[in-house]
Amino acid sequence: LGLYISFAGMVTFKKNDALREVAAAIPADRILLETDCPYLTPHPYRSKRPNHPAMMLHTAQCVAQIRQSTVSDLAAETSKNARQLFSRLEP
Repeated sequence: LGLYISFAGMVTFKKNDALREVAAAIPADRILLETDCPYLTPHPYRSKRPNHPAMMLHTAQCVAQIRQSTVSDLAAETSKNARQLFSRLEP
């Protein structure tokens, strides 16, 4: 369908195995990461507000581990995907 799937702090929640399974299965060229500020603060800061972009590192670490990747490689993939997606939105 050409869609992208984005993951926020919820993927780090201890009982969210189903979402982590989805994160593992998404093709590399369709995955994104987001902060979902000011809500959905990742573990280990869950329920603390406000969430902020620096906490996205915890989300990236979790997704990289799930995908058996490095944070650096995941960051490169998701940055490329974001550029591709948002370049389509330019007039």
